[in-house]
Amino acid sequence: PIEDMKIKESDFEENVRKIETLEHRLFKHALHDDPNLDSMYELCEKKNALAIKCKDTKQELRDARTVLQLDELKCRKRVLRRLGYCNNADVIETKGRVACEISTGQELALAELIFNGTFNDLEPPVIAAVLSCFVFEENVKDAPELTSDNLKAPYRLVQEVARRIAEVENECKLDTDVDEYVGKFKWELMTVTHAWASGAKFYDICKMTPVFEGSIIRVMRRLEELLRQMILAAKAIGNNELERKFSEASTAIKRDIVFAASLYL
Repeated sequence: PIEDMKIKESDFEENVRKIETLEHRLFKHALHDDPNLDSMYELCEKKNALAIKCKDTKQELRDARTVLQLDELKCRKRVLRRLGYCNNADVIETKGRVACEISTGQELALAELIFNGTFNDLEPPVIAAVLSCFVFEENVKDAPELTSDNLKAPYRLVQEVARRIAEVENECKLDTDVDEYVGKFKWELMTVTHAWASGAKFYDICKMTPVFEGSIIRVMRRLEELLRQMILAAKAIGNNELERKFSEASTAIKRDIVFAASLYL
């Protein structure tokens, strides 16, 4: 057509050359004369249709997850309103500001304990022991029972607060297993932490529990981080006495080999 119609446009000539090249590749392809070409072409079409359907299904799944997350967000906001962390206009209240200072442990439970006065009458070593429940996560077999009354009483308060939070979450249509949630607050290192905060040697506290030494060190370091956040939380509500107790508890545990830069020193 280029010669007969005397076409001189370069773009047209380039397109014609591309068509000729593609036709040449098509005729030389192994499937060009294959007797099963039609059936294979149908299979290829089905494969492409399934790929498109899979892509659409994945998008629907993402959309469904977004809806579920929005529903969960609404439920969690309802929990915060019920517990007094924000008002009906979703404005953060004082309890909410205190909870925002805490990121190491269960901030709702810790804020509840601060506001119900649990820590007010406790000595710094007991405070450190109670807070160890929020940073210790291992399951321990054959751990010695918690026998000290000055530790058992505050631990029962921790359980009561945890149970109340879980029940409120269930009432707000969050699927929370109450017993499982309460079980997250583990008491197995309370006695060890109390002894360490009271000045005991690391060798002695290691004999008090089957927990490995490395786990004890890791818990103490996380506990010190939590105590720093609790100091900020107490400062946020202007409770100087509570701030002083948290600070003393932090100082009491931050010593010796537990906070050495290297265990080989």
